[in-house]
Amino acid sequence: MKTLASLAVLLLTMSAAQAPAAHAQTPKQTNVTGKWTGTLTRTAPDGGTQSIPFMCDLTQKGKVLTGTAGPNAERQWPIEKEAAAEGTKVNFKVQQPDGPMRTFTLTLVEDRLQGEMLAELNGQSFTAKVDVGRDKAK
Repeated sequence: MKTLASLAVLLLTMSAAQAPAAHAQTPKQTNVTGKWTGTLTRTAPDGGTQSIPFMCDLTQKGKVLTGTAGPNAERQWPIEKEAAAEGTKVNFKVQQPDGPMRTFTLTLVEDRLQGEMLAELNGQSFTAKVDVGRDKAK
């Protein structure tokens, strides 16, 4: 009887220890489909900051991400083909005509996409912080 009780305690301990490990290995897949609005904030070398409006209209099917992004509804550019959303990570590129290639590396944090945008053109580059939330306007 004592052996049976010890075995039961051992099995319970093992399954409790394995449960968090199995959960930690499975990233939460979140769908980011929808309109997102917020700001891009660039910090200049002198420490000054400049924030501009930013919005994106995303469609996610599995890990594939499509849509548009730009400063407002009238100025949107298509997201390039290699865009992806996996777990809480969202990555996409937007090529502005006659402008820089913009690479977005974002993370979904409490229903906000936050991260960085890298803009590159003719060997020059700059980064900006991105912070957008789901547009609740209907």
